[in-house]
Order: sequence, then C-alpha cells, then structure tokens
Amino acid sequence: MRKGLAEAKGGHVTKGLRRVLKEKKDVRPSFSHTWVRPFTPSDAVLVEEYRFGDTEVSLYDLPSESEDLYHVLPPEYEIGREKAKVISKVKDSLAEHQVKDMALSDPGQVKEYIRNRGKHLVKRMAEAFDLDLGDDRESEIKELENLAEMLIKYTAGYGVLETLLSDPRVEDIYVDAPSERNRVYVEIEAPEGLREKCRTNIYLSSTDMESILSRFRFESGEPFSEAFPVLEADLPEYDTRITAIGSPLSSDGVALALRRRDPEPWTLPKLIKVGSLTPLAAGLLSFLIDGRSTILVAGSRGAGKTTLLGALMLEFPRSQRILTIEDTRELPSEEMQEIDYNVQSVMIGSSAYKGGLNSNEVLRVSLRLGESAIVMGEVRGEEARTLYEAMRAGTAGSSVMGTIHGNTAQSVYDRVVHDMGISKESFSATDIVMIAGIVRPGGMQKRVRKVTQISEYEDGGFSDLLNFDGELRPTEFLKRDSEKIGEIANSWGLSYSEAVENIKLRAKIREKMVKVAEKKDNEELLGPEWVAKANNKFWNLISKYGAERDYHKIEEEWMNWFEERTMYV
Repeated sequence: MRKGLAEAKGGHVTKGLRRVLKEKKDVRPSFSHTWVRPFTPSDAVLVEEYRFGDTEVSLYDLPSESEDLYHVLPPEYEIGREKAKVISKVKDSLAEHQVKDMALSDPGQVKEYIRNRGKHLVKRMAEAFDLDLGDDRESEIKELENLAEMLIKYTAGYGVLETLLSDPRVEDIYVDAPSERNRVYVEIEAPEGLREKCRTNIYLSSTDMESILSRFRFESGEPFSEAFPVLEADLPEYDTRITAIGSPLSSDGVALALRRRDPEPWTLPKLIKVGSLTPLAAGLLSFLIDGRSTILVAGSRGAGKTTLLGALMLEFPRSQRILTIEDTRELPSEEMQEIDYNVQSVMIGSSAYKGGLNSNEVLRVSLRLGESAIVMGEVRGEEARTLYEAMRAGTAGSSVMGTIHGNTAQSVYDRVVHDMGISKESFSATDIVMIAGIVRPGGMQKRVRKVTQISEYEDGGFSDLLNFDGELRPTEFLKRDSEKIGEIANSWGLSYSEAVENIKLRAKIREKMVKVAEKKDNEELLGPEWVAKANNKFWNLISKYGAERDYHKIEEEWMNWFEERTMYV
C-alpha cells in the first residue's frame, strides 16, 4: 500500500489499494489500532529507498515543508484481510487464557511461548476459516512462522514502534500527546539533500500507546502513574533508552522519546571522518587525557555529548582502571570490556521506588573502590559537590570526565558555581571544558554536530585552546601559553614546544587512520579495537624513543607499522 513506491516504480497497484489511495484513507489491520497513511503529499520528491528485513522505507523531500517524510508500511499491514483476521482472533484467544508456570518478567520466555503456541493456534484458526497458507508443506511452515512473528510483535512486542526500532538508520523516535492526533517523528541518518528530522506516516493510537507503556513498565520494573509521571528505562533488545511522561506533566496523554545507542562506540578518528572534529582537536584531546586532565563535555540535548565522552574513554590505555557512573546505559563500558579495557560500570538507582542508591551515594562508594579514572554520564545536582571535593583532595582517581548541559564554557561555569552552589575555588579543579555544538550551515534546517570550543580554565577565567569560526582552529594560547599543556609537559620532562609536537604527532596518527580507512572503504579501521592498537603502538614507540624526543622517528615507524598491519585488511 505505497503510493510513492508503486508510482515511482511503475509497479502494480491493486484495485482495493487504488480506492484507498484515491480516498486518501489511513489503513490498519484488525489486530492493530495504529493508523498508517499510505499516500504521500502531491509535491513529495523521492530521495531514496532502502530495505531492512522485509520492510521497505521511502525517504521524501517535501519542498514546501520544513521537514521531510519517512514513509513506511509495515509488512503486516499488507497481509490481507483474512490473515489479519486470523492473527486478531489468535491474539484475542491468547489474551483470554492466563499463562501458568512461566516467568512473565522474562520477555524472551514470553515471546517463545507465543511463538510456539501462536503457530499452533494460527494453523487451527486458518483451517477453521479455510485459509490456504501455502502451496506445499515448506511454504506453509514459512508462512506460519511469519504470522507468528507478527503475533509476537502485537502481543509481547511494541507494535508498529518495533518497525522503527528495527531500522538501523533511525536514531530517535518521538511521539507527542495526544498520540492519535500527532504523527510519529524520527531522526535518521539522512542521505545528502535530506534533513535528519522527518515526520512519518504513522499515527500511534492511545490504545496501542497504553499497551506499549504497559510493556515498558512491566519489563523495567519502574512505576508510571500520576504519582510517578516520568518513566526512564532501557530497551536492551534495541539498545535504546526510553523516556515517557504522563499526567499531570502531560495533560493530553502520554508522550514518548526513544533514543538509540550507536551499535558500535564512536572514536576520535570516526568523529574526524564525519567532520565533527579536526585531527588537531583529536590530538589535543588524546594528549589531555593521557595527561590525566579533568574534562567536562557540554552541549544541548542531542548535540552528541555522550558520544564524545565515549570516544574520549577509548583514549585511556587498556591498563587504566575506569569507573563509569550513569543512570541508564549509554557509555560503551561493555564494548570496551570485550576488547580488554579495564572498565567497571556502576549504575545509579533510577528511582527511590526500587530502593536504588542516588547519584551522590553511588559516587561516594565509587571513590572507595580504588584508584581509577571516573567517568560520569552526567554531572548534576548534589553529587557535583562530592565530585569537586574529591577532585580537589586528589582522591578522584587519575582523571575525571563527565557531561553537563551548557552551550559555552562560561555557561558551564555559571551552572556549576551559581546553580549547583560549587565554590569558585572548587571549580578550579576543572581543567578543560569542551562544547559539543549543533551547527546549521548557512542557516539551513539540516543540522551538523561539531565540537565548537575547547577551553581551559585558569586564574578565574577561560582561554580557548581551539575556537570555532566555521572550522575548529588553534589559538595562540594553545601554541605557547596553556598552563595545562605546560603542566603535563613538566610532568613528562618535556619542553612546551615538545609537548606541542607530541599533540601534532597524535593528530597526524589519527588523520592517517582516517585516510587509510577511506582509501580501503573500511570503517572497521576507525573502530575501538584499531584505536586501542594504534594507541598502544604509539605508547610503545614513546617508551622506545622518548629519551631522544625524536618525533620524526616515532612518526615514521608508526606510519610504517600501520601500513603493514592494514595492508591486507
């Protein structure tokens, strides 16, 4: 039922579908309450089509709108009235019979039960309706499995939202209240010429919204009511974080925001490749982390603060013990453990209802777990005071990093000192504030994530090491006057100019990684494992030639090593 797809391809359109398109009617199968709009605006321009699984997506430019269109029709919306009726009847039958001897808190077990029981009931119901499921035994089994998966999606799953969650190019999903009157919106990995934020052709019904909320509530164990009008939880199956708000915060019903975690952690070379960082900025950040600096990553929501923080974590040596503190899993702790980083994740109790420790209590416990770098998912509230006390006393480990909301270094200072009540003297434990910004080149609607400021705090004020004027550029302060660079240089027995050479060499290494990855068209060379290998080789060469301060020799040997190691990759 795709007007856009069928007309763009000159494909076959059924008589019933022609009538639906002509009348511009929304559609839904009997087992779902969510409506999907099959037609597209008359001025829509098809930009791209792609598939994931059995689902096809069409992306349209809408010239007369300030947003674009993500157009999808889930496969289960095209199975025909009789098969839809069978699924609907089986769904009702399953709802009427309580399941015994099963851990309902285990989604996997519930889905497996529905899969097995559903296939049996679908076959029986199809026979009762004299519905042919296939020409032979093999095709019948395949169709039974297909219908059973659709059944799972609309009983133990998340309905149409599951279609969006399954699309690897969807990064965020938004459902505003009242859901039945507002289109679902998505932010996607957009092709050239298309904006990231798109409206969809989906209207999520209040009935399905309640069903989905029940699943979120059930699987997370978190309350959601007028007494607890905010629900925050993880969907591990889709690597997604959900936030829901309801009455009295949202008077028109429940609103949802779902944010997808990246399937693989971002690295500094990856950020260089997409234009978020310059090689020099990456080299500087690597140097600062190696020098055990305190770094706050600031920016607005959606600017990529956590992405940057995760990339910075990969600049620690594997031998460095790292403690991460967060309320929902966003930092790449597990992925780093898989490649032998020494990471311990500590989770903040997400609600008093579950009896979890609050962020301040968790931080105090973490400080007693031994010498470690501390990485906080977000610095906020009461724990900020504890954190700064630990930093000033030298008990916060080798390095401290975290994210905080703020659009400039000065706004971060104002928030910490004036809003959180941290003294100016305590804030001086902050070495670096870097800003993750959202840039709209030329004022166009398309947004680009870039680091827009790397600033050092000293003597009661900020001095930019790198600032943004359309590009992130080094300042004279970086070249000769940075107190932090000088401090690290002294601790390593380097002159200031040698420290700058060290930064430039780190920049060249990361730039080389990007160039080789692009030449070989191999994104894997920018991934966490190769970053760890590249850094290990660099540190080995520093140990080998460090006394000579011969950066040319180190560069030549590292470049030869990387060329040889990637020759057949």
